Formats: sequence, structure tokens, C-alpha cells
Amino acid sequence: MERVVRTSKGRAGLLVAVAAAWCLGGWPASAEDRAGERVDMVLKTKEGLHFKVPPDWPVEKRDGVVAPIPIEEYMFRKFSAMESRLRALEQQVGAMELRIRVLEEELNKQQGLRSGGASP
Repeated sequence: MERVVRTSKGRAGLLVAVAAAWCLGGWPASAEDRAGERVDMVLKTKEGLHFKVPPDWPVEKRDGVVAPIPIEEYMFRKFSAMESRLRALEQQVGAMELRIRVLEEELNKQQGLRSGGASP
């Protein structure tokens, strides 16, 4: 009798693969299949080995093996950078909202002075 064991590892791996494909511009089709769009790839050489990877994907030697860093690390770096950018944008929006409130209050004061001065 065969025993089937199900794990969530397959789903997690699929999720990482889909996220990677999306971030690298390969979703839903590869870069070559989409007209007018290309994912920039560069040829990186380290210790005589050549790797065709995105420009920001590091190639490192770990435990005697030269290879691009694992996709999990690359995706973590990409999402961390996007999170930092999002935080900066949120701060800019917050500052703009504060400035708008101050300007609205100044405008309301000016309008109040004008309407108050026009009365006999």
C-alpha cells in the first residue's frame, strides 16, 4: 500500500517561483515572448564561470561553489528595497498632507478676515 504525504513545501516553492518570475518580468510569459519588453540581463563572470543574471543579482562563492545567490535572498533584498522606498514615499505623502492642512487653515483665516472686514 502506498502512502501519500502532503506538505506545504510545494506551495511555498511555487509561491517563491511565481514571485521571482513576477519581479524579474517573466510573468506571464518570458521576456522574449513579450513584444517590446525586455528584462535586462548581464553576463557575470567569476572564477571562469559565466552567469546570465539581472544586473543587481550578486554572484558569490559559498562553501567552495560559485553561483548566483539563492533566489530567496535575492527576493528578500528586492522586497526590502521596495519596503524602504515605500516608507520614504509614505513620509513624503505625510509631509504633503501636513502642508496642505496648514495651507487650508491659512486660507480659511484669510477668508474669515475678508468676510469679517466686509460687514458694516
